[in-house]
Amino acid sequence: MFLAVVIPPAKNSKVLTGVILASMAFSYMFTLLPGLSRISSGFKIIILTIVIAGIAAALFPVEDNKHQEEPCDEF
Repeated sequence: MFLAVVIPPAKNSKVLTGVILASMAFSYMFTLLPGLSRISSGFKIIILTIVIAGIAAALFPVEDNKHQEEPCDEF
């Protein structure tokens, strides 16, 4: 079910595709490296999510649509 949420947007975004591939690669590295392989799977997910999402957010920020709303004088 998770794949149904991720794959359609990944088809249209090279950044999202790169983040997914990096996540898979780093997750695989965590299973191979001696010190990191002893970390529980839950902590691996938390660590990888924070690190990879932080790097992606720093390198590819999403622009905000800043709309200034006019003040409401109905009160």
